[in-house]
Amino acid sequence: MKIALLGDGAFFGKFSIKKGKTFSVFQTTADLLRTYDYVVLNLETPFASNTARKFGSKSAYIKSDSDNIELLKYLNVDAVCLANNHLFDFGYDAYEFTKSILVENNIKFFGTEGGDLKIEINGNKICFSGYCCYSTNPLNFSTKGINILDFNTVSNKLIEDKNQGYNSILSIHAGQEHINYPNYDHIEFARKLSTVQPYVYYGHHPHVLQGIERINESIIAYSLGNFCFDDVYTEKSKDPLIKMSDNNKESAILSLEYNNSKLIGYYLIPLYDGQICDKEQSENILKKISEYSNYLNENKKLYNRRRTDLINTYIKNRKSKRDINWYLKRLNINSIKLIVNNKLNQKRYHKSIKKYL
Repeated sequence: MKIALLGDGAFFGKFSIKKGKTFSVFQTTADLLRTYDYVVLNLETPFASNTARKFGSKSAYIKSDSDNIELLKYLNVDAVCLANNHLFDFGYDAYEFTKSILVENNIKFFGTEGGDLKIEINGNKICFSGYCCYSTNPLNFSTKGINILDFNTVSNKLIEDKNQGYNSILSIHAGQEHINYPNYDHIEFARKLSTVQPYVYYGHHPHVLQGIERINESIIAYSLGNFCFDDVYTEKSKDPLIKMSDNNKESAILSLEYNNSKLIGYYLIPLYDGQICDKEQSENILKKISEYSNYLNENKKLYNRRRTDLINTYIKNRKSKRDINWYLKRLNINSIKLIVNNKLNQKRYHKSIKKYL
């Protein structure tokens, strides 16, 4: 049995079906995905109408027209993870609408309301569970919202899966955006989980590639990057809040193979802007992933210094594009709520992750 795991999928902008060329852009990728028994994507954009109202306080909101369900079907996507920080960008109505569109088109989902997804194909038993970390500043983590990443919850889930004879694949939305090195807390978290039960860590949210490692028979892929994403705009500026670059256009498919309910192999298939790469580009991306993976084995102090340098460079670049108008437009109640929410999530993050490390 072959499973393909895809990174962040956002079907808006140039990746919307209304652009007309989307099917041809995805053709080679879709052809490859049809060779798999099961394909899973992190669906970063809820389906919502043009009149849908924004929910909560955020710096950016994204959504997708419901017609784009046809792209998921074209890509042979069997299931999507909904445990991410954009699912409730347009509130409960959009969430319920998203679920209804998926159900109508026979695409499974998991990662919300405490739910998981169990499948059995050719004698292989797999359980997909989705979790969103407080580090991503999510909205709506009530019992009717997204599943929150908590060490005890996930650890107990791994034990439950083992007792029921299922292989565990954890779809985890965590980390810091646009940084190629995962938070060291998440490295320790993932490695500690591997002592409970072998599993696959299927990471997303940073929007860029990060390292992959095998520990205690577990496969830990911290971030598969953007499967497809476009520039993100807000009402506060004519310039994009997030602009696509080579770094955040590079991603990979994590290909898994199971036999008799045992993981027997895995490898990465490089993508660029949602498309299969040529040989030279593929080799270049795999080389980068290898470098990121090697950094995971560095001394913790050295690793954190390298990561801090990258974060500072990224922040400096962002600040260089801001003028006085940028700051004036953010002097409002929404910005205050956003800051308060961030502070609260930092405390929740400590209780759910950091105190266990």
